[in-house]
Formats: sequence, C-alpha cells, structure tokens
Amino acid sequence: MSARPPRAPKISLALSFAFLAGLGFGCQKQGMSEVDKELAKARKQANKRTAAECYPGSREPCYFVEDGKPGPEGTVGRGICQEGQRECDAEGFWQACEGAVLPAVELCNNIDDDCNGRVDDGFERDGTKCFAGEGECRTAGTYSCSPDGSASVCSATAKAPGTEVCDGKDNDCDGEIDDGDVDGTGAACKTGQAGACANGVKQCVAGSIQCMPSHVRTVEICNKIDDDCDNTVDEDCISEEEARKAGIIK
Repeated sequence: MSARPPRAPKISLALSFAFLAGLGFGCQKQGMSEVDKELAKARKQANKRTAAECYPGSREPCYFVEDGKPGPEGTVGRGICQEGQRECDAEGFWQACEGAVLPAVELCNNIDDDCNGRVDDGFERDGTKCFAGEGECRTAGTYSCSPDGSASVCSATAKAPGTEVCDGKDNDCDGEIDDGDVDGTGAACKTGQAGACANGVKQCVAGSIQCMPSHVRTVEICNKIDDDCDNTVDEDCISEEEARKAGIIK
C-alpha cells in the first residue's frame, strides 16, 4: 500500500482571523504607502505648475517697489529713475524687484530726483546771479544748494546800513533815496528870489541841498504881497474872494 501524503496542519478559524486582523492592523500602523506618497507628491507638483508665474531661473526687467505698484509712466530712464531685475524662483514664482529706482522728492543737488526731465526744478540753479540788500547795502553773489539739498542759498551778504545823506543814494538801505530828516535839511534860508518867494527852507533835491521857497508862486492877489514873486506888489491882482473861488487860496 502506498503511503499517504502528509496532511497540512490544521489552523483554527480563530487563529486565521487573528492573523488577518494582525495584517490589517499592521497596514494601518504603517500609514500611506510609498506609491501613495509619490502620487501625492506628483499631484502637488502639478498644482504648483498650474499656479506658476514664470520659468524657474528666468529674469526680466521690473519697475516697481515692494508694494508692486509700477513707477509713473514716462519716468524710467530719466534722472535717477531706472529699471531693476527680478528672478523666477525654483517653484515658478517671481521674487522681489531689485535695483529699481523710482521718482523721489526733488532736492537741490544738481540731480533730477523726481525724474521729470528737469534738474533742481523749483530751485535756483547753481551759479545763477543773486543779490542781497537794498540801496548802498546791495551786494552780488551766486546761488548754490544748501548742504541738505532743501534750498538754494545766495552767497551774497548785505552791507550794514549807513546814515542817510543828501547824495542821490539810499544810504540807510530802506528802499528810498534821500528820505527822512537828511542832515542839513529843514533849516530856514533865503532863496534870493523876490516877494513871497524870498523865504525858504533847505531841502534835499536831486542829490543836493537847496533852499526851496516856502511860498508857492501864484497869480497876484490883492493882499499887499508880491504873490507872483516878480518884485511888484498887487499889480493886475484879483480879489481874495476870486482867489478862493478859483481854489488858489482857502
């Protein structure tokens, strides 16, 4: 009689379930498989490529600052204004714009800071002639920029005012020539003329002190005065009433 093949060992149903349960528990404990991880990574990269802005490593000109607002149109290439460069990172997104210079507040510094094509507009240009003071105090100089660039400054310094004299000049530097109580004026004097014009007061006239009549020459009035200063009294005179009506006297 031939020998029977050996029987497979009997495994109880309970042990089988326990073994399968153990396998299931082990899978849960291990988490996501390597295949699932690769699929998730591929999906993530695909999403990034969909949202990407640029090709990694590429560069392009830019003209804006951190807020992304572009510089004013027509200013790039003028004055201090220039474009910068930005680079695309490894994930396909543009980085910050580097090296861009946008318009700034105009200063007095021989530079076009606001990029409008005009240097130091609003300020006097360096070397422009300027003056300080009035009359005899007036001196000449030139404009130059202040150290902080906030203003253009005239190099001229006004002279100190002097005493006003009768010489046709503004000695006290108040903008008026031979004004005020000039030395030598105000005293009584004789004019050398006849009649009512004989008495006068010293005044500064055209840069020299002269004796000017106190009386204004008029038509002859019947008042026993030589009103027209011709050395004759009351010839062809008019009455005082007529003179008042004519506005000659009050």
